[in-house]
Amino acid sequence: MMLTLLVVAALAGFAAGTGLLSSSSARVIASDNSATVVSTADMAREPVASAVEPASTDSAVVPQTTSGRWGVDRVNAAEAIQVAGTLSTVLVAVIDTGIDGSHAALQGKVIDSIDFTGSGTTADENGHGTHMAGTIAAIAPNVTFLNVKAADERGRCDTDTVATAIRWAADNGAQVINLSLEVAASTDLQNAISYAWRMGAVIVAAAGNSGTTLAAYPAAYTETIAVAGTNQDNGLAVLSNHGDWVDIAAPGQKIQGEFPGGELGYETGTSPAAAHVSGVAALLCSLAEDGSGDGLTNDEVRLALETSAMPLGASGTGSGLVDALAAVQALAV
Repeated sequence: MMLTLLVVAALAGFAAGTGLLSSSSARVIASDNSATVVSTADMAREPVASAVEPASTDSAVVPQTTSGRWGVDRVNAAEAIQVAGTLSTVLVAVIDTGIDGSHAALQGKVIDSIDFTGSGTTADENGHGTHMAGTIAAIAPNVTFLNVKAADERGRCDTDTVATAIRWAADNGAQVINLSLEVAASTDLQNAISYAWRMGAVIVAAAGNSGTTLAAYPAAYTETIAVAGTNQDNGLAVLSNHGDWVDIAAPGQKIQGEFPGGELGYETGTSPAAAHVSGVAALLCSLAEDGSGDGLTNDEVRLALETSAMPLGASGTGSGLVDALAAVQALAV
């Protein structure tokens, strides 16, 4: 089932859209009649140079940071890397709109690409996938990427394609699978998630941008780490889903990252929140040892992520805000 886009202007709620990405004055998510989709357009986008929030409703000021990425700083990525020491390479699959591997921040990191959209190209014609990869790489410099294109230039994707993409990623050695999207639930999708987990992948998915407590998929599946978004005050990001099915939270409001063509820009939504968690997971995959005797380390990585998170006052944010430093230290115990 093909999913169409909705434009969410300011805080005005939801209305049927044309399937096109929004201008800088609107928030974009994707949906069909049965499931709201974080999808590849996410909720907000703007170029760094404009310094204007796309929906023009977010009054929060981005904290000053040395990197320009407040989210990377908030999860203590630099401190975690310093403590971790030498990091081995970790393969991350970004199932999205594609990755622009020519971007300066991503050069040499995309080791394989595949297109499941039928577009005839693995290039990122939307920008969302490149932004997710940029955030992951900013946290975990040890990553390489599988560029798994499952959504088209308008950010549309469907359940069957995503399930196929997940299996391909698992079969091709992905240690972390980032799913900054939401599609309708299905048995095939659930089976694909379970397969990837059994293959040893840490599976991270966005909780969705409907501002609801209703479960979103694939985030709500047991083997998936469901990620809510937070703002600069460690509260719930605008329109982030939340609930007892969410596992963890991460920065998801006005997140700076890469776009195709060498550009930088901001995204708001649970998509970049998931990317932050995938980045931390990639750090941990480099360090984790099999303590359970199952021959895999994805269970150890997930345990470290969730038990070391900082509890938040916002309800429905799982174990709290992901903390790379605390997670690295948890693995060392």
